[in-house]
Amino acid sequence: WTRVVFVLPAFEVRAGLRLPGSKEELLRLWGTGAARPFYGTLCPRCQAPTDFGRWRELPRPPRLHVAYEVPWRDPWEPFFVAPAHGVPPFDERFLQYGFNRISQACELHMAGFRFAVLDGAFVTHRGFKEPGGFHGSREAELGLNRRLFRGFREELRQRYPGSPRRC
Repeated sequence: WTRVVFVLPAFEVRAGLRLPGSKEELLRLWGTGAARPFYGTLCPRCQAPTDFGRWRELPRPPRLHVAYEVPWRDPWEPFFVAPAHGVPPFDERFLQYGFNRISQACELHMAGFRFAVLDGAFVTHRGFKEPGGFHGSREAELGLNRRLFRGFREELRQRYPGSPRRC
């Protein structure tokens, strides 16, 4: 377990609703359209490796557990928990909007970490993420971080020269 991060499936819940306290509550909201996978309309690829369909169909867990492992795929932005030591730190050059979680997941992959999706736990965002619902400087921040990410990937090849993995 030293080279594993634990992925928490992430969801958006319609503004004004109480956030779910259990998977059962979340599934009910999801079934009515009041909840959906995080970034489900803005960037489905950014959360797709979590495999929400598989997670949704799991039998009700008696307790928190690892449900399955998934391979890293670009441009995944998982929300995860990890050991306090031994995990590459977040690169603080990725400020504001864009490529912050993608860069860290990419480095975890290059460093040989595995991604284990948890059942019995999830995270929620209050409100749906919609096109046009961001601050005015988002596109400029995204462009800057996109350029930074290109160089970051080159740095990773140097940092992990023996890794067979690429981002």
